[in-house]
This record gives sequence, structure tokens and C-alpha cells, in this order.
Amino acid sequence: MNAKKTLGAAIIALGTLAAVPASAGGLTVQFGFDGPGYGWSDHRGGWRDHGRRHMLSPQEVRQELRDRGYRQIRYLDRRGEVYQARASKGRRDFYLVISARNGRILSQNRI
Repeated sequence: MNAKKTLGAAIIALGTLAAVPASAGGLTVQFGFDGPGYGWSDHRGGWRDHGRRHMLSPQEVRQELRDRGYRQIRYLDRRGEVYQARASKGRRDFYLVISARNGRILSQNRI
């Protein structure tokens, strides 16, 4: 059954690429096999939906926290859509839950 889906997706992808006019040289079509990964991009700020949510790296989240005044940032868990960390701000320590998508602090508890 998976082989039929894979073959079908490949045929659709080839058909889509064949239908792209020659003047659209900046167009990219992507198909994924490990989950939703379909979409297109015109590389000029056009619509893109590759089926995957962008996650910030631990370094990017750390920089977001530093920009908000937190120091001595130690990750307790960096898996999934939220990061858990312990950090200091001023003379206080906090347990933080941070969104991996946008770096927003979802929960802040003083330790």
C-alpha cells in the first residue's frame, strides 16, 4: 500500500514539474515521504507550506531569553514544541517553559 502511495506521489510530482512553464525558473516544488511535506515556493516571499512547523534551535531560544534579561540558562528538556529551562534574572531563579516555535515564555515560576 505504501509503495502505491509513493509511486502515486512521484507521478504527481513529475507531472507538476512538467507543467511548470519555462519562465518560472525560481519555482520549487517539494514532496515529502516522512509526513506532510508538500507545498511550493516562488523564492520571492510567495506562499509556502511544507507541512512542517519551524522550530527555533536551542541557541536561538537562548538568545531570546538573554534579550529578555535572563542569564545562566540551563536546559532541562529540549525536545518537542516546548523547551524547559532554569534561568536567573536579577537575583532570582526561575523555571521556564518556552515555545520552540517562537521563543515566547509560556510559563515562568520562581524557584
